[in-house]
Amino acid sequence: MESVGNFTRKYSCNGSDKLLVDELNRLEENLPNEKFFRINQSNIINADYLKRIQGRTIKNVLLQGGIELYIAQDKYSELLKFLKVKYNIW
Repeated sequence: MESVGNFTRKYSCNGSDKLLVDELNRLEENLPNEKFFRINQSNIINADYLKRIQGRTIKNVLLQGGIELYIAQDKYSELLKFLKVKYNIW
């Protein structure tokens, strides 16, 4: 999901998208914490559709459907912790 002003664009792995008449912050409050993670100020991902994390200087996630999004620097280690808990990786 991507913040677009006062709206939110919801992407599907089949390539389609839908513009929702609600702000990302409000939608985030109702999302299950064990599935969704905010990777930057404008994007929330569903971890079930995460294919890969690419991390060198600029860190990105690659989602099913070929969507590539950047991870904010202050969210990268949080994302790794989130995935460790989600997939019970220690």
